[in-house]
Amino acid sequence: MYVKTRLLSLGVCWLVAGMCQVAAAAEQFTARPLADNIQLITGPSGNTLAAVDTDGVILIEGVPAKLAGDYLAFVTKLTGTDKIKAVVNTHWHDESVGLNARLAPKGVTIIAHANTRQWLAATIRKRGEEILHRPTPKAQLPNKTFRDKLSVPFRGASIELGYTFQAHTDGDIYAYFPQQNVLFTGPTVRTDTWSAVDESSNGYIGGFVDSYDQLARIVNDKTVIVPLSGAVISKVEFDEQKAMYAQLTKEMVALLRKSRSAEEVVVANPAVGLKPQWGDPAAFLDQGFRSFYGNLRDARHLGGAMP
Repeated sequence: MYVKTRLLSLGVCWLVAGMCQVAAAAEQFTARPLADNIQLITGPSGNTLAAVDTDGVILIEGVPAKLAGDYLAFVTKLTGTDKIKAVVNTHWHDESVGLNARLAPKGVTIIAHANTRQWLAATIRKRGEEILHRPTPKAQLPNKTFRDKLSVPFRGASIELGYTFQAHTDGDIYAYFPQQNVLFTGPTVRTDTWSAVDESSNGYIGGFVDSYDQLARIVNDKTVIVPLSGAVISKVEFDEQKAMYAQLTKEMVALLRKSRSAEEVVVANPAVGLKPQWGDPAAFLDQGFRSFYGNLRDARHLGGAMP
């Protein structure tokens, strides 16, 4: 009798635990359709897309490792299937690659730029001291990489992945659904905070503004533009943000030519009064300005090579 009662009790616990997991996931994540078979999922770390193909789900972007279980439970409930056939890492940061440890052992295709795979396999330091990242186990690294562009089949059409060169990092990619006209920008665009470049992995403010130009060649008046975090935006809003960052970069170049330091640029704050709802722009200014140091021969962005 004790054994039977005990088993019943365990069964109830497992059931309750499963229900709690789904409930927890539902509290952290929300979803809404952007087009047929494309869901925008928003959570604590930002935005992802779940593209429901005929034979499984393709995830555009991941979540931090600590959210992986709840996120996958949410995706299963949302799409009606637990079959994830591919996940796209738009860059190497944990907000993008936190699903890899769970999905790689299941044979899921993990797609990234070749540079992102190299960063994940390396020890990454900030200015030679602070360790930002230790090597990811080989089995969890992206298993499908590309250099320039990659076309991923999706419901008789495709998802077009493209490299944005040296922007937030030097391994950033975007994902575009031409048939549905939906663009996931990757880490270049955020609409709720400043998009600081990562100087530790060759992010560069010049490449950052170039990536806006590159994405602008895709965007049209009807494109649904999904940033890495924040609200979906229109072409008008995208163009405004693009112009703002281009102007800020020009002002930072002017300060560089006056031999200002990164600390002085943060104090001068050329972003003062812009996007106060985004919070302090110090990290954007500091890291963006420091990224000039490794690119002083960039005649196009700096208005001629530095003396």
